[in-house]
Amino acid sequence: MNESDDTPPFPADRRRGGRGLALATGGEKQARHQHDQEVFHRLLALHAEIRRELHRTESGIRSLTTSENPEVVGLLHDHVPSMHRRLQENFGLRFWDPAFAELFAQHDKVQMEVTLLPNGVLVEECSDDPNVVRLIQAHGQIVSLFSARGFAQAQEASPLPEDYRRVLV
Repeated sequence: MNESDDTPPFPADRRRGGRGLALATGGEKQARHQHDQEVFHRLLALHAEIRRELHRTESGIRSLTTSENPEVVGLLHDHVPSMHRRLQENFGLRFWDPAFAELFAQHDKVQMEVTLLPNGVLVEECSDDPNVVRLIQAHGQIVSLFSARGFAQAQEASPLPEDYRRVLV
């Protein structure tokens, strides 16, 4: 629901009615993408209020991202499950960014568990494929840089690990 009223968050998609499932699905994805982008940009703007701990594991990463700011916690509770869903659906983003393009190309080899906490989120991300483990660990570091540098980092392409074998040409 929108804060200002009782309308659903994406009312335009619900009004498509007789235009068919394909258009409604496309409209829903477009609305989801726009919402995800707005949340991401707000998190970048508030990056100084985010604390992030990243731990590499043998099979991936464990990250704890928290804030004392309730707005930031709400944004994290929105953003992280949404990114998990996008990965599961292979609903990519940042196509121009090699690390993100590769992560979505390898989405079927990534397992992720998201736990919402009162002050943030705990994420465990892993793979049985050693090549994908390197990619997951690089992605974890990139997200930490987003938290540390905000928009300045988001404007940069994310490097792939030197020993990563690309699947996209």
